[in-house]
Amino acid sequence: MKTLIEQGLMEEEGHKSIAIAKENDSWTILDEVEALVIPEDLKEKLANYKGAMEYFDSLSKSVKKILLYWVVSAKRKETRQKRVLEIAENASQNLKPKQFR
Repeated sequence: MKTLIEQGLMEEEGHKSIAIAKENDSWTILDEVEALVIPEDLKEKLANYKGAMEYFDSLSKSVKKILLYWVVSAKRKETRQKRVLEIAENASQNLKPKQFR
């Protein structure tokens, strides 16, 4: 994208899309996922289940990123809470949520 802008190849619609993404925070939504930052709600839920945090910490970086993206990509608060709970409950049994096994 930077190259497109520098070379003058970015169209007006591209600039508009970038502006919208920066306004609604979708521009940076993956930054914390890439940095493997565990959201507070997930940390708290993992701490409530015996062995869940240890299991989550033992997962590969790629699996953690998939699960973290699954949490942050939820559009509704209820969906996010359900996903956080599902990750914690499964992690306490040394499992990933069913759809990620």
